[in-house]
Parts: sequence; structure tokens; C-alpha cells
Amino acid sequence: MPVGDLLYAPREAIEAERERCFAEMMDLAAVRHPRTRARLAASGLARADFASLADLPRLAPTLKSEYMAEPGAFRLDGEGLPAEMRTVWDVMYTTGTSAGRPTPFVSTTYDFFRILEANRNMLRLRGARPEDIIANLFPLTAAPHGAFIRAMHAAASMNLRVVAALPGNPSPYFTLGNDLDGVVDIVARSRATTLWGVPSFVRRVVARAAETGADFSAVRLAFVTGEGLPEPARDALTADLRRVGRPDAWVSVSYGSTEMQGGMVECAPGSGLHNPAPDQFYVEIVDPETYAPLPEGAPGLVLLTHLRRRGTLLLRYALGDISVLSRSRCLHCGSWTERLVAMPRRADALLKIKGTLVNPDVLAQAAEAVLGAREFQFTVEENRFALKVAGQPDDDLKKSLVEAVKRASGVTPALEFVAPGDFVSTWKLKRVVDLRR
Repeated sequence: MPVGDLLYAPREAIEAERERCFAEMMDLAAVRHPRTRARLAASGLARADFASLADLPRLAPTLKSEYMAEPGAFRLDGEGLPAEMRTVWDVMYTTGTSAGRPTPFVSTTYDFFRILEANRNMLRLRGARPEDIIANLFPLTAAPHGAFIRAMHAAASMNLRVVAALPGNPSPYFTLGNDLDGVVDIVARSRATTLWGVPSFVRRVVARAAETGADFSAVRLAFVTGEGLPEPARDALTADLRRVGRPDAWVSVSYGSTEMQGGMVECAPGSGLHNPAPDQFYVEIVDPETYAPLPEGAPGLVLLTHLRRRGTLLLRYALGDISVLSRSRCLHCGSWTERLVAMPRRADALLKIKGTLVNPDVLAQAAEAVLGAREFQFTVEENRFALKVAGQPDDDLKKSLVEAVKRASGVTPALEFVAPGDFVSTWKLKRVVDLRR
């Protein structure tokens, strides 16, 4: 079986290939990776102490703050390696620093080949077909963040057609952005079968198509990532999609990250988020306080280790989310690759609002229970806690919503009804935005 095509391989084949990739990766990291060299020296460890993946917990996890502080230390020295392994193909950006500067994530040509393999497997898991046409609904951003460009690359990995809708406008220097009606028209005239974007914008596109009677009859899939999508909201989006698109249309959720240059995806609703490239990514679940490894099925902090990288390389990197890992065979697609079987939630997101510590997930869940698929956003300022809801004013809805949020969190929001686009804007809609930071 070719390297990079382990998606439907037996578990023993997956593990054997992983061990081979891990040994090769550690040989390089112990010599060429500044961060790993420093970690080994500080802990009195050597390359020989890592005979297999079972020894990986000897390394302390890497936190986002550490990566953000010194991103250059996480880049492999490619001097003397084959040209593909030392040539920079592209640079994407992840979490910003405290000074507002985004953190670079460097991919070599070798890495880009792996990215194409992982993206192909994401599409295979999601049921993409040769005749599919993807509507890329991700916005172009001022700094490359991966979502927009990797959707284009994913289509290339399976030789699929793709149309970039270019919604919005990231900069006064950009002149090609489209408004909502323009995006709807692009989807309709391209006869797109697949909508790919963040849930909040996909919902707006589908709702506008229903309002205008746009021909979305070819649409059978929606790939969503970048925002949480609880099951009630997924059900509502699926129902809306089936009203304007195919009667069997469904919504596939992804757990994406810049550090994967892709994401873990579902093969069917509720199937769990599959690792699309088990030869490239190793996932652990650890105690969020002690970082001790947890048994399969226990909720804990998600750690990501790169097994086949030659640019930016992360070992035991804390993605910042809590989930549950399963290594059992998927009952839907038959794959033995591991899955996250609980929707990831932020591990470090508690906010103090009006003197009360509040979990943002609780706020979002309380609002979603009342609003379903309707768009909303909480904002936290020094002297104001507000909830913006898309739509016309509704006194009964306002009362029930404010009560639900207060009951769940102990804090009462000021509620505003706004236009669908009137939210604090990033490339994806954040449900809770702390404007004090």
C-alpha cells in the first residue's frame, strides 16, 4: 500500500507505518529542530529515549503561547536535505500574538504534497464524487489563513471543479469581493453540488437562496468548519439545505486547524471526526492539568503530533480543546483511523463577566436552545455585556432569550436585534467576543 494511503488500511498497517514515520521524524527533530533539541537537553533526554510512539509522553506538551512566542524555533532546518524538503512552498498564519501579529506556519514542497494527500482523504471520507463542483464560500483574508486556499487545493487533490465565490472584502486594496446576492448567484449558475465554508455564512447563503428562489437544486453537501455547530443547529441547516437543494443533502462537520492544514472530518453525521491522514498526524488525549495520558474514551485535552513534516514541526502540541478519542473501527465507513467522538470544546475559555466566571460554551448553548439556526453573537466590554441577534425585533423572543442566558450563566445580557451582517467581523463568526482584550 502506498505511503499516504492508509485511510482504509487495517489497524496494524496504520500503526506500523506510523512507527516508521515517527522514527524518521525524531531522527530529524533531534538534530535539526531547535525546539526539540532544547527540550531534550533541558530534560536530560536523547534521541535513543524515543524508541516508539509509546515513549512520546516523555516530552512535555507544547502550548500555543510557546509556539507563538518563538515560531522560528519550531521550524526544521532543511540544510542538506532534498530540495523538496527545504524549499518553502507557502506560509499560512495561525493565532495572533499579544501584539496582534499572526504566527507563521511554514510548509515546504514536501509538506504541500502531504497536504494534498490529507485533503484528498478528507474529501473521500465526506463522500465527494468525480462529478462534484465545490463552491468555496470562505472569504479571502488579509493574511493567509488556509481555509480559502486549502479548499482550492482540496479540489485539485481529487481533480474536482471548484468556483471561488470571494464573499466580502478583506481590505481596501481588494476589489473583487461579492455581496451575499452575488455569492448566491455564483452557486446557482455554477450548479455547485457542495457548499464549503463556515456554518454562519453557509446558513446565510442557503437562507438567501430560499428567499430569492435561486436554483440550488444541485446542492447535496455542505462542508462546514471554523465554528461550533451543535446538533440542533445542524438539523436546522440540513432541513434548510434540503428545501433548496437535493432531498438527501447533508451537512458534514470538520474540526480544522492551521496546524493540520486541513481537519478531522465526519463520514456521516454523528460518526465522529476522523483523522484523514494517520501517517501524518498522531492524536493524544491528556489530562488538561497534569498532561498525563488518559485512556481511550476519557475526555481530555487534545494533543497533535506531526509525523511527516519538514517545515514547521509540532510535537505534542496542545490545540486548546477538550474531546474524547476512539480507536475503534468506524461503523459507518469501516475506517480504522482514530476519531474524536465528542465535539471539541475550548479548554481555556472562561471569561469574567460582571464579576462572574462564565463558560462561553454555556452562553452559546443557551442561546442556540432558543434561537436554533438564527445568527447571534455575544460581546463583552468593560461596562457592557450584550447579545446581538439577527432579525426583526421580537419582544417575546427577547424575554425568553434573556431569561435563558441568565438562567444558564447567572449574567443578564443587553439584547439587540441587528441585520445579519452586523456582527464583530473575522473570517469566521465568533459566538462570544471579548472586546476587552
